[in-house]
Amino acid sequence: MDARLVVRTTERLVELSNGCICCTLREDLLVELERLAEEELDYILVESTGIGEPLPIAQTFYMGSLPDKVRLDAIVTVVDASRYFSLWEEVGVVEDAEGNPQEEPLAPLLADQVEFSNILVLNKVDLVSPEELSRLEDFLKALNPKARIYRAVRGQLDPSLLLGTGLYRYEEGPEHPDWEREWNAPTKETEEYGFQSFVYRQERPFRFATFWAFLESWPPYVLRAKGFVRFADHPPAFLSHAGTSLVLEALAAPQGEEGLYLALPEGEDPTEIVFIGQGIAKRRGELEAALAACPA
Repeated sequence: MDARLVVRTTERLVELSNGCICCTLREDLLVELERLAEEELDYILVESTGIGEPLPIAQTFYMGSLPDKVRLDAIVTVVDASRYFSLWEEVGVVEDAEGNPQEEPLAPLLADQVEFSNILVLNKVDLVSPEELSRLEDFLKALNPKARIYRAVRGQLDPSLLLGTGLYRYEEGPEHPDWEREWNAPTKETEEYGFQSFVYRQERPFRFATFWAFLESWPPYVLRAKGFVRFADHPPAFLSHAGTSLVLEALAAPQGEEGLYLALPEGEDPTEIVFIGQGIAKRRGELEAALAACPA
């Protein structure tokens, strides 16, 4: 979805899909990093999914000839300050190998992401009180006393705080208690925590008012959504939902400026939205039924 909606001008974006970095795509990531290392690049930024665990990703940098070509600089985890404690307490229901439902809390995943990071970016700090923010920082420091913590609003932060820090210590990685387990039998977060996704596509353009009504009754079992929506009576838009944040942003034609920006896709591209949630495959029918009223 990002590769389709983001125009690349000065930067180069390499997309890895159909798997997760720590398991099925670890070899792909290794190959791509080794290839990029042969080019004249200042920095390589690897963006994982929101449910990715940093430890298995870090292990990629110990593989093959990569240690001689690329140095892992730092691992950065973005923390949603407005929802962290609610997510910590959240318990989803997933199916075991026999198809039986069982509870699966998100706290272990959130802890893994924080504990193996060098930098924690507390985003959306404008949405919490000073007392709540102080409590969250103390909680994160207890999980990872060594991590640097920065506050941000809408992800705005001086890049120099994140790039070229040299904070990752190669000798400390193998000392982590989960290092050998992940190295020999990496777990796939999507399976462990029951996260599923599906892509909704619709050739006919939507009516804006009807789609807006769908957004106002957003289903709670959808944890993340992203996509491109085409309307018959409104400019096309980019949909992004994460937690309590839901944004519908009108797309614009490219202006030629440098950098990365959302741009209007060419032609009559259909509406395409990716929905992510725990056990969402069983709710697909509900979502498609709710969206059935939107096409013009």
